[in-house]
Amino acid sequence: MQPDSDIVPLDKRTPGVAAIEPLIFPRLDRLYTRRAEKLRALTESEEENTPLLNSEYFLFLAHLVDGQKKFVEQFPFNAADAAIIRNLAKDGYGQTGLEDTLLALTVWQSAYAQLMEDLRPHLQPSVATALIAALDTPATLSGQAALLLRGQYDQVDPGLAVILWAALSVCWAQAMSQHEVVAGIGQATHCPCCGAPPVASLVLGGDREGLRYLQCSLCETRWHRVRGVCVNCHSSADIQHYSLYEKAPEQAEACGECETYINVYRLDYDPDLEAVSGNFVSQILDGLVEQEGFSGFGFNPFAFPG
Repeated sequence: MQPDSDIVPLDKRTPGVAAIEPLIFPRLDRLYTRRAEKLRALTESEEENTPLLNSEYFLFLAHLVDGQKKFVEQFPFNAADAAIIRNLAKDGYGQTGLEDTLLALTVWQSAYAQLMEDLRPHLQPSVATALIAALDTPATLSGQAALLLRGQYDQVDPGLAVILWAALSVCWAQAMSQHEVVAGIGQATHCPCCGAPPVASLVLGGDREGLRYLQCSLCETRWHRVRGVCVNCHSSADIQHYSLYEKAPEQAEACGECETYINVYRLDYDPDLEAVSGNFVSQILDGLVEQEGFSGFGFNPFAFPG
């Protein structure tokens, strides 16, 4: 991997892949730095800009990721909050009383407040005022957070959802960084640590050459899944790979059985790829695959419906 990669290298003394780790936890400072750099690079790429996703939005997202990095660096995460978050994920977000638990768990609310403080200069005053006002009704904000965790994305205003998810994410990522390895990781369609859907599939390079991991859209954990098998239905009967050109690092893996696809980023071809920002770069490929009748299985936390 690259020296600035957020993926911790293997500690091995023999050639080849010494072990396949079920989980890989990121170095958050490096992850956020790389993501912000990639988003800023998109502001200069007319090819990636569309009427809905333009340079101003990419710059806003870069500031948001800068805020996540700042929160990690300046606000130490305590073990008690981490335990509560891990228990929430373990019990599942369909549990009764989720909103009350989130209301009592103030760390993600502090993250939201800090992110809004950092973002205020980069937002229209009326928008910033409305988003900051959400902190005045913590019970309502907790209800919105519960909807996001349950996957009911269309019930939350997309402008609020992006920032609220970022606040949850920066807390969930720190809480899950010492998650125990549990059974069934190799078959998990959603994150085995926090239950969120994957952003994309990564084929790693370096000392993990050729191994496939899914990256979580919430806690940023990567979990191992064997290649050549659909991440959604587990079938290997009709797997198709699409790309815009031969050996392209951005690809799509589609399953003819369940008719879903997921973006694949070949870090063994281009170690500089980053999953979340890469989802924007893959929009042309996404459109072509969807024309073939496949629906996306991955989830981009910076592109909520609405």
